[in-house]
Amino acid sequence: MNPYTIEPFDKDFYVIDEGGVRCFLVIGTDRALLIDTGFGKGDLRATVETLTDLPVTVIQTHTDGDHFGATSQFDQVLMHPSEFDYYASKGGRHPGMKPVWEGEQIVCGRYTFEVILIPGHTPGSIALLEENRRFLIGGDSLQAGAIFMFGPGRNMPAYLASMRKLEARRSAFDTILASHHELNVPADILPDLIEAAELQMAGKLQGGPSGRDLPCQLYRHKRASLLV
Repeated sequence: MNPYTIEPFDKDFYVIDEGGVRCFLVIGTDRALLIDTGFGKGDLRATVETLTDLPVTVIQTHTDGDHFGATSQFDQVLMHPSEFDYYASKGGRHPGMKPVWEGEQIVCGRYTFEVILIPGHTPGSIALLEENRRFLIGGDSLQAGAIFMFGPGRNMPAYLASMRKLEARRSAFDTILASHHELNVPADILPDLIEAAELQMAGKLQGGPSGRDLPCQLYRHKRASLLV
C-alpha cells in the first residue's frame, strides 16, 4: 500500500504527506527540489516520478529520522554542514551529500528559496524562505503542535536565538508551511514560540505530562508547545 498522498499547493509545488509528516516537491525547468523525505516507509522516488521526470535534488531542513527516511532513494542531498554530524549520529550516510549555506539562494523554476540557519531543534536546522510568495518552510522548528526540544542535539538557547532571528524577518512572510500537524501556520505564531522558550528557560512555565511515553515534559504557552 502506498503511504503517500499528494496535494497540489501552488503551480509546480506539491505537498506529499506520509501519514504524520510532510515533504514538499518543487518542480523547476531542469531539476526538481524535494524538501525532506519523510519516514521512508514507501517508494518515495516512484511517487515523485509520477509528478516529474526531472532529476531530483533533496534538501534537508534537518535530519531527524522522520525527515530523511527515503533520502537514500535519491542521488543528491543538500544540508547545512552543521547537520553533518547529527545526520551521521542518526545512521545517515549518503555519497551525494553536499553542503548548503546560510544566505544561499536556491532557484527552482518559479521559486527562489533563501537558506536561513536556525539551530536549536537540531544543530544544522534550516528554514527556506520564499519571499516572493511570502511563505517559509521550517522543518520541525515552527509548527502548531509540540516541538521536540529534549534529547541529544537539542539546544534551547540556540532555538530561542533562531526564533528571534526569524521574528526579525517576519515582514517577509505571512505563512509557515509545517511538516507536522496543521499545514498552514500563521507567521504571527513566532512571538508565542519566543515567549514560550524564554519562560521555560527562566523556570516560569509549569511543565506537565508529555501525553506520550517520552522522557520529557510538555510546556504550553498561548499557541506554542515545547517538549523539554
